[in-house]
Amino acid sequence: MRSNVFRRFLSLVLISSCFACFAVTSTPSISTAGVEVSNDEPAKNEYQVVSPVPNGSSIAPIEQPARLDTLRGKRIALVGGSFSASVTHAVIRDLLEERYGCVTFYMTDEIGKSGTFNPNSVSDKSKDFQQKLREYNIDGVISGNCGCGICTVKETGNGLAAEYAGIPAVVVGAEAFVPQIESTGFNRGVPVVRTAAYPGAFASDTTEEQQRKARDVLFDQIVTAFTAPITQDEIERIAGAVAGVNFDDIVFTGSYERCQQFYEVYEMNDGLTVDPPTRAKVEYYLQYTTYAATDIVNMRNGEVQDVPPANKKIYAYHVAVNAIMAGCPPEYMPLCIAIVRCFANGNFYKSLASTHGWTPYVLVSGPIARQLGFSCGNGMINAEANKLLGRFVSLAMLNLAGYKIKENRMGTFGYMLPFAFAEDEQACVRIGWNPYHVEKGYDLNTSVVTCGSTLTWGNPVSVGTTDPDKALQLLSWDVTEKQQNGLGNTNPREARMVLLTEKAAATIAKAEGCDSKTGLKDMLTGTARRPLWMRTYAHYWANTGSKIHMNTTFDQHYDDIRNGASTENVERDYVSKTIVPEWIRSVVPFDSIETTQTIDADNTGFVITGGDSGSQFQIMPGGDTCSFSVNLPRNWDALVAREGYSPIADHYFNGQ
Repeated sequence: MRSNVFRRFLSLVLISSCFACFAVTSTPSISTAGVEVSNDEPAKNEYQVVSPVPNGSSIAPIEQPARLDTLRGKRIALVGGSFSASVTHAVIRDLLEERYGCVTFYMTDEIGKSGTFNPNSVSDKSKDFQQKLREYNIDGVISGNCGCGICTVKETGNGLAAEYAGIPAVVVGAEAFVPQIESTGFNRGVPVVRTAAYPGAFASDTTEEQQRKARDVLFDQIVTAFTAPITQDEIERIAGAVAGVNFDDIVFTGSYERCQQFYEVYEMNDGLTVDPPTRAKVEYYLQYTTYAATDIVNMRNGEVQDVPPANKKIYAYHVAVNAIMAGCPPEYMPLCIAIVRCFANGNFYKSLASTHGWTPYVLVSGPIARQLGFSCGNGMINAEANKLLGRFVSLAMLNLAGYKIKENRMGTFGYMLPFAFAEDEQACVRIGWNPYHVEKGYDLNTSVVTCGSTLTWGNPVSVGTTDPDKALQLLSWDVTEKQQNGLGNTNPREARMVLLTEKAAATIAKAEGCDSKTGLKDMLTGTARRPLWMRTYAHYWANTGSKIHMNTTFDQHYDDIRNGASTENVERDYVSKTIVPEWIRSVVPFDSIETTQTIDADNTGFVITGGDSGSQFQIMPGGDTCSFSVNLPRNWDALVAREGYSPIADHYFNGQ
């Protein structure tokens, strides 16, 4: 590991060399006229900086179908189903029939729905939906209702599928989600998605209030959205005013302080200061990768992989720019490249727009973690290396992926900053468990980056016993408590990452069948079970999108789940009659009850980390994970030697 003194010395040398490389003149490609900067002091220590945002999209915009000249006698499909659409759609359907003599198809099984629509990889479901629209000679589609970050993408997808099929669409959404509807459409090739904005929140209103707003507010918007021609002003408003730039154009010249203002005005930072990215520094950083400046990072099998929501072609150059802005040293570049490759994996990005506030994290595995000094000890995510890599994820999500708070990242209470950590792989070996990346099929001495997301942080369980069976019961209990939503009202088997200190892992490993991580997962599928009554209660009363309690009784819903009915994003619950879980024995007057499985071995991970100061574990429910190996240039050892590191082979171990 290099010394901090050596690092600071080299940083000064690098900065000096960057100054020496500055060009005297340049022509910015982004206008800086709108940047309000202080003129109290003359500019000094000027930087000539480049853009962290890739230009263009991997999805070409379509020519949208003309809007309808009239609604009179048209055939309209009302599709979707989220956030009381059954209430608002019914009112809109009746008004279309009464006032315009429309023939309506109301959320029918015949037509169905598209759901999330990706023009680069159109699903069979979307194709079937488009085919049905054509078969039924549909003139217009109304989709809704958008009231959360994930359902907005799905309901907007119905409208996008219609537009791609040559049929005009209107998407209904709560006012706060209109920007997400528009940006989702723009980023997927539809320049203007027409919307009808519902004032307030669907879930906060009574059925009568929802019906009134559908009649008095939504309907006139829908009529206008269907019949008014799309204007150039609309296209430009949604597309934004930032001009396209070449990947290495100088976009601003100014002092350190004014560079901060520039990136803030153009929404290219996350609210914190950034290191100015200059051409010379970017070129230096690229030496630490296997990529040329214009190599596309989000490629796989010769094809560009979408990185939602902006779907950009991401050059290695842009990865370097964001790494510099985050304050990462150049030797982090192979990790940053691997992280961006993870961005194109649906297991990583599918949940990041949600109102539930998934926070991304990075697990660094293998010898690269030890060589670069990523912490797996006490306070790990606050260690310097870990913080810097987490900051890169924050900027990369904004600039490379295109996530913007309140536009297409809709966390109700906002988001924590992303973080990074490493696993104590030597502790795994001591206990007899495989490290996480080995469980995923990688060699012990392969360097790997894993990206995932979580809905919680900092709520560990202290294992106050050395009894392995009791420790396993504590873990089983906490699994049933830490679910995707606060009460577990959606998928009870959502992905989890479990962090354990070595002491906690060593205790649990002694329980029968838990001598490996695989065995532990298998044990938990049988022991981490929740009473079906609790699962039903949460889904019945806390599911704001569907208001199930308005459509069926609690007892009937209980029976439906027990008998294999699907619920939101869950094909079925795994219900059986089991012995009463140990932790509720005294409050349940039965020996056995109906319970539901709350863990899936395929999407549950275990990582030994956090040092040795206590016996604790922490469950992080959230999104699935994806992993990529870290590709190092052939001259890696020579490159990092000048940064103060020993050869990577010094950080291998043979598993003993």
